[in-house]
Amino acid sequence: MNSPDSESMGGLDYATFAWDHRVYRSMFLSGLAILVLDHILTFASEVQLMWRRPLRPSTCWFFAVRYFSLASSGVMAVFYFGDLSPQVGLCLCSKVERGLEALLMLQSTLVETTLCLRVLGMYGHTAWVKVSLGIGGAITAGLGLWTIIEYGDPQMMSAPGMTGCHTAIPRSTCISHLAIPATGLAGVWEAQLLLDLLVFGLTLYKAHADRAVMSLVPGSLVERMMRDGAIIVLANLADVLTLYIMIAGILSWWTTSLSITLISRLILNLQRAGGGNSAAMTNNYSTELESIHFVEQNRWPVRPVDDLASLFEDV
Repeated sequence: MNSPDSESMGGLDYATFAWDHRVYRSMFLSGLAILVLDHILTFASEVQLMWRRPLRPSTCWFFAVRYFSLASSGVMAVFYFGDLSPQVGLCLCSKVERGLEALLMLQSTLVETTLCLRVLGMYGHTAWVKVSLGIGGAITAGLGLWTIIEYGDPQMMSAPGMTGCHTAIPRSTCISHLAIPATGLAGVWEAQLLLDLLVFGLTLYKAHADRAVMSLVPGSLVERMMRDGAIIVLANLADVLTLYIMIAGILSWWTTSLSITLISRLILNLQRAGGGNSAAMTNNYSTELESIHFVEQNRWPVRPVDDLASLFEDV
């Protein structure tokens, strides 16, 4: 029979609980370090490209992506490291955990929406691309909402001498109902991984189709999107695998922080390209904006795409 202390630790012995708790917090801190370091390194560019320019939809979107994530990480830091009294600790932790689930989903939504808008711009808002991304996004968002509702109140655990909150995510919750894997917690991240693969595949195909032009523009933004897309896919794949073979959910916040960092840099690069040299038109109707290009067929008029603002106007 388990002791009361063992029950409060989810049936784990103290050493195992302490190790899991430390790993969770360490991975969160590594993600927060990436986020804060990127803020410091790119702050000068942010001031030049965002704060000193007129307010536009793309600027508002950048601020939403960048600072919503930073604020969410601040709340998460209190969740993990706050010195909460035992009387109100677990009750408060349970409520905060539900809020953090919503914050994590919102951050993922910002990332996926930005990636989808960028791909739509690359393909000139082609109908089949809109439909494909719309279906993928709807499935991912629906599973996210379903998980928050179906998952219910999380199981909170505590141990003597430890501050902060610790959430128990049983593996049966992550991969429940194997006949319908999407009903488990892992289904949300798997759906997001498939959407990331779709976005990455469309980017890769576009880069291959425009390889003749890309060879003239080394280090183009399309190449950066391919690189960043590959990193995001690998990070999400690692996050999904932890739900099956390691500590469930250990990489969720780290993966989101990394994705936010890559997306913020992408938007800054697009702003730099759009605010730099004016578009140069060539005979084959290719549009060059610093290091980003979109090749149009001769039968279509050229429409330069400088930043996310043009995408919001058309979507």
